[in-house]
Amino acid sequence: MNKTEANISLFIITFFSAIQYVFLANIPESVSDFAFLTVTNLIGFGIAFAFFFGELFRIDKKQIIQSLVLSAELFGFNLFVLLGTSGVGATVSVCVLSAYFLFVPLFSLILFKKKPDKFSLIGIATALMGLMIILNRDISGITNIHILYLVAADVFFALYILTVSHYTSKSNPSILAMGQMFFNAIFALIFWIGEAHLTHTPMSLPSDAKFWGSVLFISLFIRGMYGVVQIYAQRYVSALNTSLIFSSEIIVTMLMSPVLALLFGTQAEVITPLKIVGAIVMTGGILIADSSFTDGIRRRLTHEKK
Repeated sequence: MNKTEANISLFIITFFSAIQYVFLANIPESVSDFAFLTVTNLIGFGIAFAFFFGELFRIDKKQIIQSLVLSAELFGFNLFVLLGTSGVGATVSVCVLSAYFLFVPLFSLILFKKKPDKFSLIGIATALMGLMIILNRDISGITNIHILYLVAADVFFALYILTVSHYTSKSNPSILAMGQMFFNAIFALIFWIGEAHLTHTPMSLPSDAKFWGSVLFISLFIRGMYGVVQIYAQRYVSALNTSLIFSSEIIVTMLMSPVLALLFGTQAEVITPLKIVGAIVMTGGILIADSSFTDGIRRRLTHEKK
């Protein structure tokens, strides 16, 4: 895999992440969020295990600890997403959760003493401007505890992306992907048991086909493929560029909404001219922050001057 293939791979899993909300809508409210996390992570681990079983013979104590750290960061992200999205609208949730790229250069500077270059900073500012244009009036009246939960989720995901970039250069991506799913399933199971005990509810799951269809989609494309592809791709793509690519999920969700509404009978997102402008500005920011894109532009301009 080279850098171009890695970028394409990250955009592909961003697409699957964007359409997962159609399948998440099939999860009954009676189902515990921790139960869903437990089942999908276990199935995702099983799928990855079937493909990468041989890699486990290379496992060592360091990679087990690294998998545990990654799973803790991911679980923190999922936990605060659950707390945050329960109190605000879907549009606001997606927009706030798309802003984790703002924390990546800050944490990179604090943890690894790595300063972002000027094009990265310009790209971040441009992408943020596009995000705010898309959000538009929905920004008013959202200063509440649920927004703080979503910001906490952004912090955890930014740390996760940076940790992945730090680990993948020296560790086996397949082992890390399997490990994080395994430990996430354990964390979720513990919380599920605790929740069932406190609320005096049985630890059961629905048997209808729609629910299990959603479970399989999330397990295969979000837990399994997403986790494995991201960890492999981040060997070639920086943490900042990865976070900006992932933040484009809001654009994919918006553009795919009419198609998904036609296929699944869901409510289509209202696409206004302002949202289209915001999407264009945000895409421009992602391209500006991409060093390979800006380097290519500089080389072309230099060549034309000669």
